[in-house]
Amino acid sequence: MLTNWSKSRCLNLVVAALAAFLALSVVDGPYAGAAPGAPGESAAGDEPLKIQPAAECSVPPGWTEVHKDEATGEIVTVTHCPGDEDEGDGDQDEGTNEPTCEFYEQYDEFCMGEAACWGNNPAAVQDPDELQGVPKPSPDAHVAYRSCRYPDGTVEDKWYWTTESEEPPLEEQAREAYGLLATPDFTLAFNPPGRTFVNLDTWWWADGAGDGEITGSSAFGVVAIATPDHIEVDPGDGSNIITCDWATSKTDTCRYAYPHASTDGTAQVDGSPAYTARARLVYTVRFENAGEPLELPGLPEQLTSPWEETAVPVGEVQSLVE
Repeated sequence: MLTNWSKSRCLNLVVAALAAFLALSVVDGPYAGAAPGAPGESAAGDEPLKIQPAAECSVPPGWTEVHKDEATGEIVTVTHCPGDEDEGDGDQDEGTNEPTCEFYEQYDEFCMGEAACWGNNPAAVQDPDELQGVPKPSPDAHVAYRSCRYPDGTVEDKWYWTTESEEPPLEEQAREAYGLLATPDFTLAFNPPGRTFVNLDTWWWADGAGDGEITGSSAFGVVAIATPDHIEVDPGDGSNIITCDWATSKTDTCRYAYPHASTDGTAQVDGSPAYTARARLVYTVRFENAGEPLELPGLPEQLTSPWEETAVPVGEVQSLVE
């Protein structure tokens, strides 16, 4: 419950916030009032927008939102103050610290009025096409991004210049960097080429994968580094997956002998049944921050590529009798 002092304090903040809002220029647009922008931001054709200051209630957190009612055109000011459970007689209205919007799928990071939003500050991409021709407002400005969904389903994506950063925790930066790791395309090659035979060693390798490390970097510089470790091969005949040393060229280090012909195979090669073999690349992953090793509990330690398939006809060895 709010005390009389709390109510008076919040009422004063409402009046102050309303006065501050009326002093600002209202930005045109269908959601200009309902979705105030991030501090210090500017984009093509926009004046800088202002987020309303948080309400200094007796029981934090609290905040004040000011927006324009699209139906009536009136300026609406709402101050949210959490109730003080230790005071009051139960007859006063309870405050709330619930968000002003309803989160939906990926739009679950913050509210801007009734809009549910997510964003990156700084943005992962610092030269988006949307800001081509929009001058950088200051030498220390950087690009930020947000995407907001309004109650009617309308989605607004916005790239903008800002000088304020919201650096996420190192774990979040590391996971962002991990998400930017891209495994190379490759072809599952085998020897004998085109067709193999029962009880004959078939060699496997990941043609085109390369032997180098791959990296991904977060917007704040945490780097994920994936080092080639091994490949996994599923021969496609119902046997177990085999683990092989990293092989990207013709070699016998990864081999398997089929015990049966592919008469019941689900693939086809030139009209003959074949097994659907598949393979994937497996990397070990480490992280660095400013060039130094970064070790945090729970970070991923391995990266795998999507499975790559190939059809393998397996024939019986024919013996000639004179």
